[in-house]
Amino acid sequence: MKETKKTGVGWLGVWITSGIILMLLMIYLGFALYYSTHFLPGTVINGVTASGDTVKDVEWKITKEIEKYEIKIKARQSKTEVLAGIDIGVMPIFDGSLERELQAQNCLAWPAAYFHESEIEVETMVDYSEAKLKRQVGQLEIMDKDKMQKPKDARISDYSKEDMYTIIPEEQGTKIRKKKLLKVLRRAIVKLEDKISLDKEGCYVKPKVTSKSKELKKLVKDMNHYARTEITYLFGEDQEILDGEEISRWITVDDQQQVGVSGEQIAAYVNRLADNWDTAGKTRKFKTSYGKKVEIDGGDYGWKIDRAKETEVLTGLVQEGKVVAREPEYEKTANSPGKKDYGDTYVEVNLTAQHLIYYKDGKMVVESDFVSGNEARGWSTPTGAFALYYKERNRTLRGQGYASPVSFWMPFNGGVGFHDAKWRGSFGGDYYKWRGSHGCINLPYSAAKTLYDNIDGGCAVLVYTLPGSEGKKPKI
Repeated sequence: MKETKKTGVGWLGVWITSGIILMLLMIYLGFALYYSTHFLPGTVINGVTASGDTVKDVEWKITKEIEKYEIKIKARQSKTEVLAGIDIGVMPIFDGSLERELQAQNCLAWPAAYFHESEIEVETMVDYSEAKLKRQVGQLEIMDKDKMQKPKDARISDYSKEDMYTIIPEEQGTKIRKKKLLKVLRRAIVKLEDKISLDKEGCYVKPKVTSKSKELKKLVKDMNHYARTEITYLFGEDQEILDGEEISRWITVDDQQQVGVSGEQIAAYVNRLADNWDTAGKTRKFKTSYGKKVEIDGGDYGWKIDRAKETEVLTGLVQEGKVVAREPEYEKTANSPGKKDYGDTYVEVNLTAQHLIYYKDGKMVVESDFVSGNEARGWSTPTGAFALYYKERNRTLRGQGYASPVSFWMPFNGGVGFHDAKWRGSFGGDYYKWRGSHGCINLPYSAAKTLYDNIDGGCAVLVYTLPGSEGKKPKI
């Protein structure tokens, strides 16, 4: 009796378990059957929740969404514009795509669908009027050409003493690529997207050159190489500084973006330098030993920059970006820098007084009367500032119709020079007017000897006239 009872209880448990399993199976199959005509849980179609919906339900929801659809266009400068779906003819298109998506889902996997979301994009569900879209886009405020700002390329700044050359960053501007904007809107509308960003979508015209450009960075580096050049020209206690402010005007950039310096500009600068600092051949004011000032024109004495050589040297210094202090290359030099280039050692020749004085280091060495060129015969001694060429002993001076041996010869202006004249009995006065020399300064033997013994080549010879000083002696 006990065994029979146990057997009955066992079969009951089996039947209960089987019943539960069958019930669960029926529930599972029931839901599977349900989801054969309804979208699975977690299904989102074109942004619309379709979980548990039939195709008709989804079509209704999409229709409602489209009726109130609008898309925001985010532009630069914190501007936002809106396109309403109704204005561009947005309408739903149900061409069987939803049915195909429903058939494609695995309705038997409905339990798993509760644990993840399934997003479906159907591109053919929305249509719009292309003509209306273009018209509405054309009417947007951001598409007003008069208000659009063109982008600006990154560029190199003007030269400044503080920063030299720098890169000015590009400016993005607000000019819109209309074709790109329409393309982005078409894609967004069919997906019923509610906003787009013109920046993120690349709808703006971009600058062609940015501050990250390797070519632009190299260009600035090369230009600054030249601009950092600094040449300090020394003129005794005076100086002239050539720096980037001037050199920046010489920098050139060719079509291949190669940086250089203008040879013409360098030559022009050297010419200006010479014009400012050369003294040779220029009119100079001279305070005579007679207490009066005169202007001395002509002659070749003084500083004269060798323009060709200095241009060549300066070009090399700028190309190397040098910072140096130097004197320019000279074709002619003088005793002293500055306008008083003759310094404290010079021969002062007063043709009017027929008198000369030789100063050496500021001290008088020779003072003497002389006889200059014959005025009546047109052989007057030329005025001007000259440099003594050299000095020579025992020379015979030759010319048309004469040969004069002299003991001391000191030329300073072509064939004109100082020399002794033992054939003359007297010096000074007005002998030069009718019985003067062929242009030379005739000196007594002792004066010529003293001058010869104390003077050197290159010494300044200042020849002038001073009306009213006839027969007068200098105030020494």
